[in-house]
Amino acid sequence: MGSFPRVDQIVDDSAANRIVPASEPAVLAPVRSGDAPNELWEWLRLLNRRKALIVGCGLVAVALMALIIAQATPMYKALARLLLDTRTSKVVTTEAALSGVDPMNMGAIQSELEVIQSDFLIGRVVDKLGLANNPDFNGTKPPGFIDSAFAPLRELWSTGISTLLAPAPKPQQQAQPARSSRAAEESDPRRRAAIGAVAGHLSVTLMGRTYVILITVESPDGAMSARIANAIAEAYLADQIDTKNEANRRATEWLEQRLAELRRNLQVAEEAAAAYRRDKGLAGSPEGAVSTQTLSELNGKYVAARTKRIEREARLVALSKASLNPGEIANIAEVSGNTTLAALRIQDVELTRKMAELSSMLGDNHPKMIQARNELAAVRSRFLSETQRITLAVRAELDAAKAEEDELKEMVDKAAVVSGTASQYEAEQKQLEREAQSNRTLYESFLTRFKELREQQDIQRADARILAYAYPSGAPSSPNYKSGLMAAFLIGCLLGMAGAVAAEKLDRVFRSAAQVEEATGVGVLGMVPEVKGSAANRSNVVGHVLENTTAPAAEAIRAVFTAISLGSLDRPPRVVAVTSATPSEGKTTFVASLGGLLTKMNASRRVLIVDLDLRQARMSAALGMKDRSGTIDDYLMGLKTLEECTKRHEGSGVDYILARPNTPNAPEILESHAMKAALATFSERYDLVILDGPPVMAVSDGRIISRLADYTVFIVQWAKTPREVVKTAVNALLGVTNHVGIVINRVNLAKHARYGYGDHGDYYSRYRGYYGTGTEATASPSARPPLTLAKR
Repeated sequence: MGSFPRVDQIVDDSAANRIVPASEPAVLAPVRSGDAPNELWEWLRLLNRRKALIVGCGLVAVALMALIIAQATPMYKALARLLLDTRTSKVVTTEAALSGVDPMNMGAIQSELEVIQSDFLIGRVVDKLGLANNPDFNGTKPPGFIDSAFAPLRELWSTGISTLLAPAPKPQQQAQPARSSRAAEESDPRRRAAIGAVAGHLSVTLMGRTYVILITVESPDGAMSARIANAIAEAYLADQIDTKNEANRRATEWLEQRLAELRRNLQVAEEAAAAYRRDKGLAGSPEGAVSTQTLSELNGKYVAARTKRIEREARLVALSKASLNPGEIANIAEVSGNTTLAALRIQDVELTRKMAELSSMLGDNHPKMIQARNELAAVRSRFLSETQRITLAVRAELDAAKAEEDELKEMVDKAAVVSGTASQYEAEQKQLEREAQSNRTLYESFLTRFKELREQQDIQRADARILAYAYPSGAPSSPNYKSGLMAAFLIGCLLGMAGAVAAEKLDRVFRSAAQVEEATGVGVLGMVPEVKGSAANRSNVVGHVLENTTAPAAEAIRAVFTAISLGSLDRPPRVVAVTSATPSEGKTTFVASLGGLLTKMNASRRVLIVDLDLRQARMSAALGMKDRSGTIDDYLMGLKTLEECTKRHEGSGVDYILARPNTPNAPEILESHAMKAALATFSERYDLVILDGPPVMAVSDGRIISRLADYTVFIVQWAKTPREVVKTAVNALLGVTNHVGIVINRVNLAKHARYGYGDHGDYYSRYRGYYGTGTEATASPSARPPLTLAKR
């Protein structure tokens, strides 16, 4: 038999029949051109096609949340406000004893918030209000239905999973023995449970950027919530006062001890200063003070004379260096301020410029040049003489300064000898007096603070005040039905979205022609829509297609045959085999519909359907025939003639040969010479022979039939056949023939439209109004006159 190129891509013939044949013997699918898919649209389509899952998860979450809310105990909130006093007045300046809260220090404010939430403060409130005996707080209240249902999960978490995830506990140090009353309170489980219950429903926050502290308490009783909030605020103020009193008491005790020590130190220091003054005879003697004052004055004069002498020496050295370099002499103060020297410098500059001008025009021996040189030498001689005069004056001042310095140094040495002994005694005495004075000052300061502490011990005030007391709430704060159900719906929808994404990622079936071509490398001939409703049965589907020849399903089947025929116009295939990967993919129905539709639309075309599924033989059911006499195996074995085995379908006029179910030795029959001879006979008598083969993955018969046919149509059921199965089956067919085309069958147009693939199925779903409803096929012949060809 002749070979025919495989058709890789076809657009529905009702829109634009365009076939792209593949080169022999390649089997790769064509590269689909076009822009990259819009990722946003892909996500929106995903959400649209999985909206049932998403909304379902949301509704389930709403139902669960409604059940939880119905079983939950209503909670009531109460709010008390505290104001940190920014005008806090300290009783004394001993910050370590009575320091208040610094409102400018955010760390200090956060520490106060932690104090309010501490177990110690909450324990005082529990004891004050007797919450340890309240079933709502001490843990003795029976749990509700929801709590009982989740109790095993919580127990599993606390005993198993959390123990594995939690870090190893640190070794605890042995605690010091406490007082019996405190130990009894801490060992009371009801008290500990009440403290935990209050702490778990207590919120302490700052209101914005203010110094207002919000104390929010939630409990099943609105009045109890207000009492707890007010008790916590009052306990915090009382705790501040108690803390200050305790600090005051400790500071007073420490000051008493320190004052006794300072008193002893002061007495010892004063007695040592008095004894030294008495022993050295310094009491009332002004000699030491006079000697010290005189020595100080002489030292000042000596330093001034020495500074004057150094300044004169520096001026003299500068003049001496400038005499060697006349260019720097102008920087000296004595020279720059002298009018005579300034005039001489001007004359020097003018004569130098004049000589430069004459030298460019006259020779060195010219009278004018000689005169200019003489004038310049005279000016410089006068300048040098004036400079020497200034130098002599500075030298005279230097000599006078040296003499004054030597005289003052001699006087300082004499005064130092005179006051040396008295100054030593006086210094030691002043040291003792300073020590005594320091002890006295420190003692008086501590004494003053001690008196202030004693006087202000009973008038302590807190660093905060209650701005507003809490009042019972009339409406429960939780559960919030609207927000709870809305949040549950949103969370459920988010989980549904996650499930939709997971379902898409785990989807292992084909939903578009592009997916099939990319996975198999074989072109898709077309996509046949699914027939729904009362015509969904096997025989009814064929009848529906034959009656509604302009419906999308009929158009899609004709488009498949058009693709096969146009794939090789010079030599169209005469024998076409139809198979699939697995059973129940609609290949038999497709064969019956294709053969009947081709015969009905063109009465001159002779089409024969041969059922070669020798194991199931369901063609009779597809055509609605009960008579199975005269099967293909009877003809091959010579038991009956071709005319006896061939039957005609009344609705379409197509001829068909049925098969016998469970025919033994099916592979041997299909590979026999009689089978090949029979196909040759069929091809001579009919324009098209359609072979209905068994599934490729089930038995080997499908590959044998594909080798006997000119072209093989491989049926893939939309959104059902696994991808791996399809790829395996297609590879098996490509091992025996290169002429393979794929048809995606039973496409759900409504669901397929949600994907927006832009292939055959998308065309049928978008433009289904273009096709007829099939009423023309069922109308009476008299309703419409027959068509006749025009004559020339």
